[in-house]
Amino acid sequence: MAKFLQLAPMQAMTDIHFMNTYHKIFGGFTEMMAPYLMAASNSRMKVQNLQKYFSELNSEITLIPQLLSNDAQGFLHYANVLHDMGFQKVNWNLGCPFPYVTKKQRGSGLLPFPDRIEDILEQVMPHLGSSLSIKIRLGLHHPDEILPIIDILNKFDIEETIIHPRTAAQKYEGTANKGFFKEIYPKFNMPIIYNGDIINKAKVDEMEADFDGIKGYMIGRGAFINPFITNQINNISHSDEEKIKLFSDFYYELHNYYKAKTITDHGFLGRMKDLWFYFAQSFEKGDSYLFALKTINEIPIFETAVSNILASGKLKRTSIVSKE
Repeated sequence: MAKFLQLAPMQAMTDIHFMNTYHKIFGGFTEMMAPYLMAASNSRMKVQNLQKYFSELNSEITLIPQLLSNDAQGFLHYANVLHDMGFQKVNWNLGCPFPYVTKKQRGSGLLPFPDRIEDILEQVMPHLGSSLSIKIRLGLHHPDEILPIIDILNKFDIEETIIHPRTAAQKYEGTANKGFFKEIYPKFNMPIIYNGDIINKAKVDEMEADFDGIKGYMIGRGAFINPFITNQINNISHSDEEKIKLFSDFYYELHNYYKAKTITDHGFLGRMKDLWFYFAQSFEKGDSYLFALKTINEIPIFETAVSNILASGKLKRTSIVSKE
């Protein structure tokens, strides 16, 4: 039976084209979560822009829109707009760790204020057309900030809670706190999805052995560091030749699209270097590949370097480890 897997929403990375391309080449995600939309009463976001953006999504993909908000009325407005567009579930982002978000008491910045979270849910839940999932970290600065929030979430009909067991202060440094996760996850009365450091099948196997009853896994950086991860988790294997062919097809779908859509050479190369920060970790000698690519500032030279990597580079077989 296929595992329940969600693609994590990585701002500026997991856009619609990435989702479409990953689904086409690899598949395996039960759901994909869109990077957050700011949902505030004074937002100038236009409904027609949402419709245009989401209309480009492959209809086979189950997409979950994510809202970043500390404003009940703004959240409710955009959640119900999305429901009218056909989305049956929305996600509330209580996990974004970046200071430009948290200092405005959005994302993880709301975690020290459980009463405010409860107030928003009390206003939103009776009028929400879609089901609601929550994506949450352990806290802004301290892991125990999540403890009073568990009791609050348990009061409401939450579809699922996605737990990333780091604080916002950690961002993505260090390792996810599996020990604290083990203490808290049985306290939730709704299904739990685990998020954090899932970069290969071995990580899922460890979770399956240590934690009983988890609904599934959210994967973010792992889908870039090891694009074969959904295949591996679902026990689909490929020969070395098949893997480099799939990786090349995947890469060039992204490369050619972003090259056509990006206005400046600098913007295009910046985007591709961001991708290669992760992709290089798929390869033996990946550090040297990344170093070389980062120094290139002309598109033809960059394309030649990538072509050489794909022609002669060797993908790692096992134990792909993130350097972050």
